[in-house]
Amino acid sequence: MRARLLAASAALLALASATTGLTTASAVPSPAVVVQPVPSGPTAGPLPARDADRTFGIAVLPDTQRETHTASDPRMEQRSDWLAARQKSWDLRFALSVGDVADWDTPDHDQYANAARSLLPLQASMPWATAVGNHDTAAVCPGGSACPGKKTWETVRDTSVFNTYFPASRFAALDGEFEPGKIDNAYHSFRAGDVDWMVLNLELWPRKSVIAWANGVVKAHPDKNVIIVTHSYLTAGGSISKSNGGYGATSPKYLFDNLVKLYPNVKFVFSGHTGKARTRTDKGVKGNKIVSYLQCFHSNTSNPVRTVSIHTDSGKVYSDIHWPSTGKKDKTKAVTGMKFVR
Repeated sequence: MRARLLAASAALLALASATTGLTTASAVPSPAVVVQPVPSGPTAGPLPARDADRTFGIAVLPDTQRETHTASDPRMEQRSDWLAARQKSWDLRFALSVGDVADWDTPDHDQYANAARSLLPLQASMPWATAVGNHDTAAVCPGGSACPGKKTWETVRDTSVFNTYFPASRFAALDGEFEPGKIDNAYHSFRAGDVDWMVLNLELWPRKSVIAWANGVVKAHPDKNVIIVTHSYLTAGGSISKSNGGYGATSPKYLFDNLVKLYPNVKFVFSGHTGKARTRTDKGVKGNKIVSYLQCFHSNTSNPVRTVSIHTDSGKVYSDIHWPSTGKKDKTKAVTGMKFVR
């Protein structure tokens, strides 16, 4: 895994050189897709030392769009360095981004370039996955509003620039994609806490064909505990949104009813898009507890990040919001009664 992380970082450096001079009018090349199988399943013999306590952590990046406006803004890279420095001591096994990585595109794609560079320390220290937000698509123009005169329900699926700066080669645990060459809908695998995990990242307000594909992926992996990350899911108040934003294909409530609640191995949903931070628990049709976390913030001055500590033996999950730029940490939130697939 470590070798694949380093290889992915090297691939990005090559990509940065290859994309220099691209403009929005230029044809954006489709990134080559190289997906290697990720070993999973029980390990013979004694547990590795870091799995002996069956406890591990994940990091969750909120909407980072306002951190990418200038190359001189240190917040995004500082967060990456801060997490990388704590990867071993906190046993962070995976990182998620809830999307809106950038704010809008420009002729030289500078916000994407800033984000791609700033995330390198994180990528080199642990596998990760990202949702794609509306601001990461051709639906949003400079200034942050919907592009005038465009069919937003179509342009929201144009993620060619995002996929150029964040191609499949950047995701070390990637197992498969809905559409070849697009990271918008994909699944990733890792093992931590002596159990197997799958991270499923889904597009904003997914198309029904995507949800059908996701059902097939989850159904085919009943032995994996599933984490879903999608840009819009919880509202600022903590309810499951019933809105498709006016230009999406389905709503988060539709996603809950037609995917999230149906499978006993779905354990977590992470989202951003609105509000600040919320925690919600729901029950699936099989009685399984599902924990959903919102982390958005849209901060102009700081760089918050959520960490989640998962205890697979006790079924306890602890969550903190940290602010690396100030050293602040919010009060720990705890969820109990989780049961994990072994």
